[in-house]
Amino acid sequence: MLDDHWFSEAYEADGCAVSLRVRRLLHEEQTPYQHIAIWETEHWGNLMVIDGCIMLSSRDNFIYHEMLAHPALFSHPEPCRVAIIGGGDCGTLREVLRHPEVEHCVQVEIDERVTRLSERYFPELCEAN
Repeated sequence: MLDDHWFSEAYEADGCAVSLRVRRLLHEEQTPYQHIAIWETEHWGNLMVIDGCIMLSSRDNFIYHEMLAHPALFSHPEPCRVAIIGGGDCGTLREVLRHPEVEHCVQVEIDERVTRLSERYFPELCEAN
């Protein structure tokens, strides 16, 4: 059994869990859409958890965002206009804007709090804002 110095996300159907050692809870709120928590972890930087599910960490978010953006853009002959549905943490937007052929990009996020909290706790993702 883990103590309160750990955040754990259990996958009951698979009989496994992912646990990260945390230092402290930085922010927690219930928005009209979801429950958001931001943790400071020992080894993974800041951690965003939405409705109990790990969304991203400072240390490894690039893996997720690069895989969302680059395969789609490299497989399109002329990706000048891009729409991102969701992506409130702005990491996918950051990766899309690395492509010089992209002339226009729109990001749509239902919960503005995800973006505002990302600006505060994951500023490296929001440089393109």
